[in-house]
Amino acid sequence: MATQSLIRPLLLSLACLLGNTAQGNDWQLCHRSDVKALRFITVGEARLLRQDCNVDDLLAAPMRLEFSYYREVPGDAFAKAAMNFLEKNLNDRDFEQLKPRFEGFNSHYRDIGDGDTYAMVYQDEQLLLMLNDEPLTNEQGDRFARAYLRIWFGENPYSNNLKEALLGNP
Repeated sequence: MATQSLIRPLLLSLACLLGNTAQGNDWQLCHRSDVKALRFITVGEARLLRQDCNVDDLLAAPMRLEFSYYREVPGDAFAKAAMNFLEKNLNDRDFEQLKPRFEGFNSHYRDIGDGDTYAMVYQDEQLLLMLNDEPLTNEQGDRFARAYLRIWFGENPYSNNLKEALLGNP
């Protein structure tokens, strides 16, 4: 049991080092947006990055979505908001099927402060969650990744303004 708890973090770190695309410098900024709470308080900045921004589908793998924050935010606030927007953006069947995986993924959010950056890297049929470039967890499958990205890019996203700005439609 103790060995299993050490294997996952080791594999996540190794995957990032070997792949060098999750933390590498080959990402280019495609679009950015302020992140607002209550629609008017700027709490951070979001950035959509790709190795090539000249593509038809900005959300296709590989892509990186970053959120840098200017204030403290508790980790459980991220988890609760994520579940709320996942439920709003998925049909009941898909949400219920993926719910245990969403809960597992969301359990890795941590309390953050001014200057911290969360990144989600979608590549190689997985979604990797990082905090300040430290891998926290990953989840396999394009289905999971595409569903999770609906928090920001679904029909009922966290913010329509953020969605449109990140997709280059100001």
